[in-house]
Amino acid sequence: MTTPRPLTPDMLAERWQCSAETVRMMVKRGELRGFRVGRMIRIPLAAVEEHECQTSASDACVADSASTGTTPTPESGGVISLRHAPERKPKRKAGTDT
Repeated sequence: MTTPRPLTPDMLAERWQCSAETVRMMVKRGELRGFRVGRMIRIPLAAVEEHECQTSASDACVADSASTGTTPTPESGGVISLRHAPERKPKRKAGTDT
């Protein structure tokens, strides 16, 4: 049996419907296993499948996989509350009077 070719960030971005830069940042942060060939990043198919299994609720995944989120508690009335970061104010440029 042959080993499948590793994916490029562009190939994985198309599969996940996100940007290639998002994939590159996931590798950089260590969220996704990848390796470099010179300046190019490659992601093994096994690493992609591991990450997909950890972040999905698929029946094909192991029952002990990571949780995909929180379950609403009866006390919350079935509502999940999300907090948003405060709005950032634009920085002023040095030397401008306003």
